[in-house]
Order: sequence, then structure tokens, then C-alpha cells
Amino acid sequence: MMDHVRPYVYAVIFLAVAIITGRLASEDSPGGNEVAKATVSAGTGQLGVMLADLLWIKIDNYHHIMMYQGYEWTTITEYMPQLWLVIKLNPSFPDAYIDGGHHLAVNLGFPKEGLELLDRGIINCPDDERVFWERLMVLWRTGYRGVRATRSAAWDYLKIVRRKRGRIREAWNEANAVMIIGFTFRDDESRINAGRLAARYEERARNIRRLRQLQEEDQS
Repeated sequence: MMDHVRPYVYAVIFLAVAIITGRLASEDSPGGNEVAKATVSAGTGQLGVMLADLLWIKIDNYHHIMMYQGYEWTTITEYMPQLWLVIKLNPSFPDAYIDGGHHLAVNLGFPKEGLELLDRGIINCPDDERVFWERLMVLWRTGYRGVRATRSAAWDYLKIVRRKRGRIREAWNEANAVMIIGFTFRDDESRINAGRLAARYEERARNIRRLRQLQEEDQS
């Protein structure tokens, strides 16, 4: 554990010294105030990122220790203040939004708060498809905002998949998102043609799966 943490500690100390030195330099150099301020601001931001990484390692270790000791992880709330601090230190930390949003909405039964956290994550991490996927999953599992909100979240996820040209970490989730769109049509009693639309999207999901399977076979 200490071998993993030690480089972060050294980096934090070094950055802290650099920031203090930069502030002193800016006070002694009237002509270089703007450059010095920019340097200090950049150093402070990097310091926050490193502290967030260090704190996330602590949260992850806590998670595994509690599970090893037989605690029911889905009911634990003690680590949530640390998770908020990770986001405060580094607002573009996607895993904090993903884990925190799921835990709040699904495990603890606070879908409003969990979805608000995931919405914030999408704003701060617009290029991480995992945050979009987690919001879709939470909406689908909780049904909190209704089938149309779930369908809209699925479309948002597919848009980022297209923007990335299909280069995503979980390739099969593209087909899963299309399948969920089909499910939302089946559950949408307000549409006369819901059954036909559902069948169309379910067939599209099967075609995407076949294509992904062929791609994997070609790469192997």
C-alpha cells in the first residue's frame, strides 16, 4: 500500500513547495505577476488531481476491506464524504460520478440525488461514455424519470458512441442501449405503434451484436 501511495505523497509535497515559491516570486516580480499567477493556478489544479487520485485509492482499499470483512457494501455510507471531496478536488474524475451516482440511486434508494450527480458528471466528463452509460442504467433500473427519459438517455449514449466511432471500452453496450430503446417502446402505452417500433429496435440490437462478433473474430 505505502509503495503505491509514496510517489503521490512526494509529488504533493513538491507541488506544495512549488506553489508557495511561485507565490513568493509573484510578490517580488511586479512585471511577472500574471505569469506567476497562471503558474500557481496550474500547480494548484494539478495538486487537486493528484490528491483526488490518492483519495480514490483509499476509497477503493476501504471498499475491498469492508467486503472482505463481510459487510454489506450496498448499505455503507461512510465513504460518501470522501467521494464528494474527490469530485471537489478533480471535477473531471468520472469514476466518482459513476460509483457515487449508482450507489446513491440504486443501492441507497435515492434516485433523484444519484441522477443529479450523474447529470453533473456528464457535464464535467463529456467524453467519457461510461458516465452516459451509468445514467442510462440508473434510469432504466429505477424508472425514476419514466420510459421517455430512459429512451433519451439511451440516445445520448449512442450519440457519444457514434462520436467515438464505436471505440468504447465496453463494445457490447452499444447493442444493449439499442435493446433498451426497444424495451422503452414496449413499456410506452401512449404510443399506438409501440410494438412495431420495439420490434425494429430489438432487431437492430441483434444486428449490432452480430457485427461486433464478426469484428472480434476478425481481430482474433
